[in-house]
Amino acid sequence: MTISLTVSAEVIDRVGLQEAAEFQARVTTFECVECGTAGDVRTGRAVVVLRASPGLSHLGVAHHRCADSQVREYEQGDLALAASTDLIPRAIALPGVQGIRPALLLAYEEQITITADGVPYDVTNLLVAEGLHRLPSLGKVPPASPGWSIHLGPHGDLRVNSPDRPFLTAGEVLAPPAWRALVEPVGKVALFVGSLRRDVLYAEHPPLAAYGRAMKTGSLVAGTVAILLPQARGLG
Repeated sequence: MTISLTVSAEVIDRVGLQEAAEFQARVTTFECVECGTAGDVRTGRAVVVLRASPGLSHLGVAHHRCADSQVREYEQGDLALAASTDLIPRAIALPGVQGIRPALLLAYEEQITITADGVPYDVTNLLVAEGLHRLPSLGKVPPASPGWSIHLGPHGDLRVNSPDRPFLTAGEVLAPPAWRALVEPVGKVALFVGSLRRDVLYAEHPPLAAYGRAMKTGSLVAGTVAILLPQARGLG
């Protein structure tokens, strides 16, 4: 079987050789970013197109007949996708000078543009407006974020709400027992929300150094959020 998916040097210079190679490896069928029709790199030639705007970008695939592999620049707010993406939750523990502290990470793949009612927006600006904070490093304890809430159900299910919307509903993630044991004595969690590279997002073990780099570049924002335990709601 022959797979033909071309990535130009221009695109590789922007996203890096590893990201370009990983993208090539996982693409088989696609929807052409130019004509909108289906394609398959196993049966026809295709190219990678990077659409980039400040804070948002998307690696897409086009038929060879429709475009060359290239970088296309967009102004702030001009880039959007037809579909939104899900936040991937991860219950983690962070080492620190005062011991291990619990944290909850909600992240989406950074190559995806998020839209609200079809209109693209800068997610981190939205999150800061809703009470989260930009921090220089993962090791710094985030300031409190009033209005945000994390609910821990009797069976370990988690729900997350901001002042304006639910970010995680019951049943989407179960907190492991060891993480719950960290949470219960302190009653609060460091919440991190934002975007990560695909390899970081889906890493088998939490790559804390990569999370720290994302904090430094502003891809993740954070807040200390009270967690409501089952006993506090009369469920224990």
